[in-house]
Amino acid sequence: MRTTLIFLLLGINLSFFAQEPGKKNALFTVRGVIGIPRSISSAMFRASFAGLYETNLSANLRVFNNFYVGVGYQNSHFKNNSFLKYTYFNASIPYNTRLIGNGVFLKLGYDQFFDKGYASYSLNTGYMRENFIHVNADTNKANQPFVGTTFYAPYLQPEIAINFLADRALTFSLILSYTTLFYKYDPKAPHFNQFADVNTASNRYFMGWINIGFGFNALIK
Repeated sequence: MRTTLIFLLLGINLSFFAQEPGKKNALFTVRGVIGIPRSISSAMFRASFAGLYETNLSANLRVFNNFYVGVGYQNSHFKNNSFLKYTYFNASIPYNTRLIGNGVFLKLGYDQFFDKGYASYSLNTGYMRENFIHVNADTNKANQPFVGTTFYAPYLQPEIAINFLADRALTFSLILSYTTLFYKYDPKAPHFNQFADVNTASNRYFMGWINIGFGFNALIK
């Protein structure tokens, strides 16, 4: 609900920009994004991990008017929350467990021009490989039966960008996106199921996170 409201309010704000008729973007664009993701769908995943960064890069072709299609690569990186610690005798040892995602996607989008730049509305859809690394080996029964530390899942990512013209060949952007990874988080994979703050949290929805960040568009031809 919060994500829907954010995108709705941003869309309303964009509607107040005066549309510039007749303007078209470059035939070919290279678009890049970097931001900090924050999980908002699965409370169990949010209790386990915090986002470090998310980035993607795509090559895009304008097909007609200001509609464009592209292909890209995405990388995301999450680290376990600092309160999760391994107890060994009387010592508490911090975890260093990471979740790293690498994916490829198809981008469909539209550019809407205003006086000083343009807004971009796009949808990225693709397939992602997710890998838990630095998982502590243990024999805790709460994490059994043990499951694999790598999984694959499709994802959807609607994205809104406000692009400001730096010169005829480059724009800088403010980005808002929301990723839905069609996979239910399993705390046994990173060996976090023994923590009450994790295993008692809600896990009714797929893994998903919002990303607010910055980007650029390189305008070619």
